[in-house]
Amino acid sequence: MCETGGHNCKNKLNYPERRWIQFLILRVVCQEPLHGYGIVKAIEELSEGRHIIKSGTMYTTLRRMEKEGLLESFWERSDTGPDKRMYKVTRDGRKHLKEWLEMLMERKRMMEKILLFYEQEFRGDNREDI
Repeated sequence: MCETGGHNCKNKLNYPERRWIQFLILRVVCQEPLHGYGIVKAIEELSEGRHIIKSGTMYTTLRRMEKEGLLESFWERSDTGPDKRMYKVTRDGRKHLKEWLEMLMERKRMMEKILLFYEQEFRGDNREDI
């Protein structure tokens, strides 16, 4: 089963594209630094279980985002278990996230207009000849 909606994916609509995964990572890490597993769980919770990202995809994406300057990592020491590599958003990452969020706000306004049309034209319409 694919994770990023590639050409070999049978059910493309259930998996986010690479940039969407990056957006979700920035969104959850912007609140607080997290380790890879924490990011996976936060995205799963944020998306209400719609996006479950496998660890291989997650760590590849995190490394790519570090190279792009969107994230930076540091080691958090632990007395009770293994040390954890934590990820936090950089200044460029915050700027990138803000731009994405602004685009989503514009699309939200457009979607509200489209959904209003639906409400006016089709809501409660049970005809089968539509």
